[in-house]
Amino acid sequence: MKKRILGEWHGTKTIPLLASGECSIVFREDGTAKADGQVKILGEKMRVCKDGLCWEHCGENRFIGTYENYRLEFILDGSVIKTTVNPYRMGAVSNPRYDMNIPLEMKRRKA
Repeated sequence: MKKRILGEWHGTKTIPLLASGECSIVFREDGTAKADGQVKILGEKMRVCKDGLCWEHCGENRFIGTYENYRLEFILDGSVIKTTVNPYRMGAVSNPRYDMNIPLEMKRRKA
């Protein structure tokens, strides 16, 4: 199961009248990953992250990623990875108005 997460995944999300964004994550065999994402919130464009993160397989189809002090749970569901992001807790925005959990689905990007 661990090898099934390896590679590049991409997802987009739109919250009408509030935000839209996209994210790509490349999971590597050594337990690291490269995440790159952009979000546009109320007309302000910013990069959510373009740093690395660490991840580990937690059994079955579950993986835990760590980005700075923020934990992400990834669930592999067939050809889709599901996770939940919180832009405020991740440090992407400083306004507590955006302290919300946003579900995100990513699909494998074909080479």
